Amino acid sequence: MHLSITEFPTPKPVVGARSKLQDTILQDYVEIGEENHIDNSFIDAYTYTGQYCFIQNSHLGRFISIAAMVRIGPTNHPYERASQHLFVYNGEGYGFSPKDATFLHNRKKKTTTIGNDVWIGHGAIIQSGLKVGNGAVIASNAVVTKDVPPYAIMGGVPAKVISYRFDPETIQSLQKIAWWDWKREKLEKYYLDFRLPIADFIKKHQS
Repeated sequence: MHLSITEFPTPKPVVGARSKLQDTILQDYVEIGEENHIDNSFIDAYTYTGQYCFIQNSHLGRFISIAAMVRIGPTNHPYERASQHLFVYNGEGYGFSPKDATFLHNRKKKTTTIGNDVWIGHGAIIQSGLKVGNGAVIASNAVVTKDVPPYAIMGGVPAKVISYRFDPETIQSLQKIAWWDWKREKLEKYYLDFRLPIADFIKKHQS
């Protein structure tokens, strides 16, 4: 449900039809696709999601591009117990009480962190408690089970580093520039610089 190029964007977040958000904060220019389910999360400016995404207990940075049917921070069942079924810790729907408040609290505290300018492909899953570095790419249908280095391209089940977007020196320079932290006025001033070759962009903006 991305905005068409004929629409003038506003800072106010846009939430797609039938999406359900609970205990979630959206920053400026965030766009949430249709039928998303997002719980206990923070989503920073300019990040957008496609349709049918599930995001739980996560902190998302700025300028993240999330395709449809992505799952971030899925919660786990207590498989080390006699039973891993829902009724063990949240069984009110089955006539059991009380809830296992400690288990549910600890599960919410296990935060998944996605850095800035990350691209997450269709159907990818990023397990709970992981960190994805700035500028990373997660391939379609990848299952991420380990932390992702900055600017790594990850793919497969379980996901592994396929390559890196840039050489180490370029990655270090981009991390230092941290353009994603620029204020709106600076982004507007230097917007066309993002179309420059990467070496020219770095040369112009590195301090």
